[in-house]
Amino acid sequence: MPRFSRKSGTDVGPPRRRRSVEDAGSPARKDSLYMRGRTLAGATSHTLRSAEPRALSNATPREKVHHLTNLRRRLTLVLSMSLGVIILLMVFLYQFTAGVQVGFSGARPASSSEYEQAIQEYLSQNPLERLRFNLDADKLNTFVNTKLPEVEQVSVGGYTGPVTSGFDITLRKPVVSWNVDDKTYFVDSHGVSFTKNIYENPTVTIVDNSGVEHTSGTAIASERFLTFVGKVVAQAEANGHKVTKVAIPAGTSRQVELYVEGHDYPVIMSIDRSAGEQAEDMARSIAYFDKQGRKPKYLDIRVKGKVFFRE
Repeated sequence: MPRFSRKSGTDVGPPRRRRSVEDAGSPARKDSLYMRGRTLAGATSHTLRSAEPRALSNATPREKVHHLTNLRRRLTLVLSMSLGVIILLMVFLYQFTAGVQVGFSGARPASSSEYEQAIQEYLSQNPLERLRFNLDADKLNTFVNTKLPEVEQVSVGGYTGPVTSGFDITLRKPVVSWNVDDKTYFVDSHGVSFTKNIYENPTVTIVDNSGVEHTSGTAIASERFLTFVGKVVAQAEANGHKVTKVAIPAGTSRQVELYVEGHDYPVIMSIDRSAGEQAEDMARSIAYFDKQGRKPKYLDIRVKGKVFFRE
């Protein structure tokens, strides 16, 4: 018998090609194959979200890149929101007014506490206006002027310190002093009266004999009247006559009586006529009576080109 002869009685099974196809269709073979949409063995994407050290060490380079990208996005979002909150807080603290610091334009009073207190009282009544960009300057001026008539204007100065705002205050400068019922009021160039003066007292005093009641903080003289008085006083001084007093006669508010230094009689003028012309008429009339050595009881120069007097 040949050495390498085929055994006829042995069952060698189906060919290898057919066997591989049949094995692929068996249930055990299907369970061991990788299929689409299934998680690969050893994948760590589900544990990378919790940032476990074991998952990071076992992750693939691609998974690590995705993990770091997502982490950077979250950190950037958190830092951006934190920076925005910090900026808003800084702007709020920069604009917020908790403390008041007062400065003065021109003369400065001995104490500024009453002015700071008036501004704080207004801010307490209007808390939303503690933010400087929301502050109503006109309402603030009206409120402060009502409480402190000597204040002409209040301006917001800006940031002076942490939650502190500065305010610039301009005080009224009197041009004349006004005597009413044994009380002295000072009058500024706008005709507004006030009782507290930190400047030098004006040289011209107005004595009101008209009998009209006045309240501090209201205009007791029109700007036209004060302009007239100022021009007459200046023109009289230019002509060598110093006016010491201006009086308003009883029953009228359109006439004034000027008293000149060295003369006891008044000079009656009208605010409806030019101040310069009446000042010149006054100078010529006083010079005439001084030359004649006469002392009239009054001089009335309200009518142009005429002088009325009584001795």
